[in-house]
Amino acid sequence: MLENWLMPQLNEDSNDNIFQQDGSPAHYKNVRGYLNRNLPQRWIGRTGKEDDALMWWPPRSPDLTACEFFFWGFVKDTVFVPPIPANHQIFVTVSPLLWLWPTVIC
Repeated sequence: MLENWLMPQLNEDSNDNIFQQDGSPAHYKNVRGYLNRNLPQRWIGRTGKEDDALMWWPPRSPDLTACEFFFWGFVKDTVFVPPIPANHQIFVTVSPLLWLWPTVIC
């Protein structure tokens, strides 16, 4: 998926992007070599001594990633504007925003 779909999409768009690898043990061994070759100094993730990553990121980190942090800030700014809506109105307001996730981030 990374090699056949995502990278062609990113290259078509621009070279001004940073990829965040999740550090999952299943991805750790195989994906890092590909990222080192194709995105040197343009990826964040769990790294080894030989890796050419922009920044180290702990595996299974409970911290929000940059994308998640931006997205939830966007949702909060949209939902929690005065006056704060009733509980049922929050659901009605948030549900359509979740479908925007790919378009807001990409």
